[in-house]
Amino acid sequence: MDNEIIMLNKIGLTDAEAKVYLTLLQNGSLSGYEAGKLAGVPRSKIYNILESLIQKGFILYTEYESNNKYAAVPMTEVAERVEDETKNVLSDLKGRLGIFPQKTNLDYIWHIRTNGNVFAKCRDIIRKTKEELLLQIWTEDLPYILEDIRKLEERGLRLGVVIFGAKEDEEIPLRKYCRHGMGQEKKEEMGGRWITLVSDRREVVFGQIISDTIAEVIWTESRPMISLAAECVRHDMYFYKSADKFTDLMQQEYGDDLKGIRNIF
Repeated sequence: MDNEIIMLNKIGLTDAEAKVYLTLLQNGSLSGYEAGKLAGVPRSKIYNILESLIQKGFILYTEYESNNKYAAVPMTEVAERVEDETKNVLSDLKGRLGIFPQKTNLDYIWHIRTNGNVFAKCRDIIRKTKEELLLQIWTEDLPYILEDIRKLEERGLRLGVVIFGAKEDEEIPLRKYCRHGMGQEKKEEMGGRWITLVSDRREVVFGQIISDTIAEVIWTESRPMISLAAECVRHDMYFYKSADKFTDLMQQEYGDDLKGIRNIF
């Protein structure tokens, strides 16, 4: 239940509230005493928690003889309400706070350390791209930004996309891209996945995807960083364009998987 508790935390419940809500969801209507016992919540706290869940719209209660009974509101109903409330709040905030100019100095290097924020920033940048996008990304991470990339394809922008870690028979739902080989070797060399995204030669997102939740990524408009990141993407594209054209010759020289090309010293 740990994952469910974490997700319920994100929509406003404390750990104890989440445990009680899940207990009611699984067991149907219960008295306060029963809910607290099954959820592992002290009797001294259970009624305050139940009242908080009522106020937040996660449970209902009925007066049953001398003892109230409590029941969970179905998750589908909760989800619809939270979604509507969130949309309204965000719409209001955009109207109220959108009038303030952005003051982030992008000559600095700014750090982003969670995957959700990394890909939210990437989607925002991609949607603002007007002419050219260069991208290195692992196949596991592509779904987070795929639809926005496909919209750039439809608009006919210049796209340079390098996909890492895809299996030979794995279908990539893009019209044009380079499939980078030696994925396992690169992961071992770099210590994990990474992402490079350069938009219109004006800003870059670059760094490592450490796990499914943790990242160490930078975002900047620093000209040297943009040039360096863009050249990394172009270099991969140059190599695989040549490899596709001279496959037989390169395999004779460096092996069927071209691993020999990595022996540079």
